[in-house]
Amino acid sequence: MQHNYQPTSLKKHALYQWLKIGFYFAIPSVFLSAGNISPHNYQPLETDLTDYQKLKAALSEKVFTKICKTVKDTRKAPTFNFIYNYQGKPYYNAYYSPSNNTINFGEGIYDLAAELGADSIDIVATVMAHEIAHFYKDHGWAHAFGKANPDNDIQKNVKESMYNAEDRARMEAEADYFGGIFGYMSGYNTLGVGGAFFDKLYHVLEIPDETFGYPSRQDRIGIYNNSQKMLEALIPVFNTANMLNLVRRYEQASICYDHVIVTFPSREMYNNAGVALAQEAISMYTAEELKFVYPFGIDLDTRLNQAGTKGAGESKEDKRVRLAKDALNLFNDAIRIDDQYAAAYVNAALIHSLLGEYEMALGLANKAVQLATNKQETLLVGNAHIARGIAFAQSDKKAEAKKEFKAAESGNPLLATTNLEALTTNLFSKLFKKKLSEEIDGTEETIADVGIEALEVLFDDQEQFQVTNIKKQNEKRPETAIINVNEEEFEATLIATYKGPYNTKEELEGFIKTKADYDGETARGIKIGSSLDAVHKLYGKPTRMLGGSQGNYLFYEKTSIVFLLDQHNLVTAWMLYGKVK
Repeated sequence: MQHNYQPTSLKKHALYQWLKIGFYFAIPSVFLSAGNISPHNYQPLETDLTDYQKLKAALSEKVFTKICKTVKDTRKAPTFNFIYNYQGKPYYNAYYSPSNNTINFGEGIYDLAAELGADSIDIVATVMAHEIAHFYKDHGWAHAFGKANPDNDIQKNVKESMYNAEDRARMEAEADYFGGIFGYMSGYNTLGVGGAFFDKLYHVLEIPDETFGYPSRQDRIGIYNNSQKMLEALIPVFNTANMLNLVRRYEQASICYDHVIVTFPSREMYNNAGVALAQEAISMYTAEELKFVYPFGIDLDTRLNQAGTKGAGESKEDKRVRLAKDALNLFNDAIRIDDQYAAAYVNAALIHSLLGEYEMALGLANKAVQLATNKQETLLVGNAHIARGIAFAQSDKKAEAKKEFKAAESGNPLLATTNLEALTTNLFSKLFKKKLSEEIDGTEETIADVGIEALEVLFDDQEQFQVTNIKKQNEKRPETAIINVNEEEFEATLIATYKGPYNTKEELEGFIKTKADYDGETARGIKIGSSLDAVHKLYGKPTRMLGGSQGNYLFYEKTSIVFLLDQHNLVTAWMLYGKVK
């Protein structure tokens, strides 16, 4: 986004008239200013800046850094320059300069965003991400290529293409699209404000709807609005991946995570894909080998795995190490995207303990405690202490481990108590692997009178439901269809996989999950808000447990029901799952 800098009066009308000419995205500019000093050459002394100006520069650079870290790219990010207003005149410029690999953001842009209300930082991120996208989508290539090949005839054609209206419009559309995605992945509501920002900008400043080298006003608004709809369409796939992950359908979960990651490679996607691999690795340990319950944190919240295979000769020990290392890579990806993401630090610490790297585990768990404490994420604080306790216990430091498990009791009492018992009594964790016979039998479970076996009928009765088709990659990753229905009291999902010759063998698996305000109860009388003791009394001991970032999960595999409990051990939701006939 680059604009011509010209002197203006402080009167708003005159400012708007200037902006009508100057406020375009990525137009090469000639900088004109009072005197012989360009705003680029104006370097104010620290003492000349107000505290607010320093804050604007710091926040702008923070937005820039966060978005660049989100983009999964090995290239070094451009240098960021915050250009201050000069001689009291607003500097309404923001642009990527390929000649010196810089992204330059004018103070005037920040000021304009601030005038537009509570979404100001999201608007700053929208403009910033647009310029960052120019770099990461190689829109500076033509300029750099021409300089790098001065004797080549292609130089002339390349330079001319830089100013071709059609090529420039395409690049601007790409920057709008990918910039919106990059910003959204970084936690900014760029897709929510981008369309409205352009609409308001063009209207208030009377910028022509059709501008040389740019998509039209309506096209730019449409890019942001359509991108938001596209990401919203991925939410059911993400939720389905999480459900498959929970019930140990790891390969199916990885297919869904991969589908989402292609478009939206966020921290949650990498974290949960890593959890799927970590859980698969853990399933290859015996209870004697794995004494404690590992609180791997699956993250159900999103601002919305590649489980590679090897030859049949791979031993169980080799495979679980490979899976653990693959999971660690994914957790590191999540941390790279957001180095304040406590859940990924907990998960990485647990993996290092699995691999026998206890000092690394302690260091990452320490960081997780610090981050989760700062954000008042009590459950994650508990999980981080559990991770520390496991690392100490596995390195034969029983006293330190006991101290950590005790510290975890205020954050995650269920898993803390379970692990403390395993440590102090030398009994294997009771909740690591329970026999199905310890569950209490009962009648078929339904949610709002809908059960798993008849789930397909629900979809037959629906006029509208959302379908996502994922193409076949190989025999282990077959064609998959995800069908989602959003009812008033629950969400229902049907996963169809097609295997065999010509993909004719259909397998159906279903999930039904209560919504947060569901006022019904299970077949045995459990409601949202019921206690852990009530669940134990009516359903018996769970088959297994899993710790998460938002709570703990109790699995009753004979009944095919999963309860989600919060940090206070109260039921917040439950899910039915199983094969659909």
